[in-house]
Amino acid sequence: MSAVSVPPIEHQREMLTDAIEPKESRKRRGTHISGRSKLGATGFILPAYFFYAGFLLIPLLLTILLSFTSWNGVGYNSIQPNGVKNYIKLANDPVFLQALLHNGIFLATTVILKVILAFMLALALRRVFPGAAFFRAVFVIPSILSLIVVSLLLKFLVDPNNGLINPLLRSIGLGNLAGSWLGDPNRALPLLIGLDVWLGFGLFLFVFLAGMSALPGEVTEAAKVDGANSWQETWYVTTPLLAPTFRLVVLLGAIESLKVFATVYVATSGGPNHGTEVLASWAFFQAFTGNQVGYGSAIMSVLLVATLILAVFYVRANQKGNVQ
Repeated sequence: MSAVSVPPIEHQREMLTDAIEPKESRKRRGTHISGRSKLGATGFILPAYFFYAGFLLIPLLLTILLSFTSWNGVGYNSIQPNGVKNYIKLANDPVFLQALLHNGIFLATTVILKVILAFMLALALRRVFPGAAFFRAVFVIPSILSLIVVSLLLKFLVDPNNGLINPLLRSIGLGNLAGSWLGDPNRALPLLIGLDVWLGFGLFLFVFLAGMSALPGEVTEAAKVDGANSWQETWYVTTPLLAPTFRLVVLLGAIESLKVFATVYVATSGGPNHGTEVLASWAFFQAFTGNQVGYGSAIMSVLLVATLILAVFYVRANQKGNVQ
């Protein structure tokens, strides 16, 4: 009858290990492996740091430095420091103030519309029903389309002479709505806002779906047991638990609204009569068409500061939410 082998207890394991390999040798081996792991991790991270510095940090720093200069963009010898003259000029530039107002309108309207639309659709699509996967794919398609292609398509559709929108409106008895869509300041900006919402809400929809999938099921089940209906469950349970997701979505939407450029530049180039001008398009015009790189850099620096302020507000709000 063979004896049952019993695993050695902890101090016996140490004695057996010391007999085979001394502690000092094992410590040196562990340190060597740890050093090699750190070296390997550094080797993987360094290329990302180089790209991050080369394509983001250095251009941002150069933009800030150029904002204190006067440069026509031709030859580095023509760069002349001018202090804060570009920023003084900003305060007296009516187009800059108009572009800043348009960015504010973009921020307020697109963020609200994207959040509401994405959240409502996420509430509907989180439930399992036939075709749910199809609708999710359909709603995310606009987010992966090329901004330039979509803007050109919009420009073609609303063209007053060859477009499809005006004939369609006339055919259904709404000819009074036909007109020059992108040539009318009262129509062009709302149209671009609607395009931006359509392009961006799909990403936020999936962010909300991801947040909802991480919610604890016990809480919602307890709400149902207590007699809460769907509206009460959404308002008193789901929405408060998704507060971090809401903060993230609002931050992403605000940053997107501040840096909007491609759709505006391709569709209207800031017109008509600067009716759709935003900070990025006005900075682009000043730097590369007006040959005032220093002034264009000052406009972009203001945009950078606005983005940083939003990021600081987000971090503080997130910290308060975590404490609560």
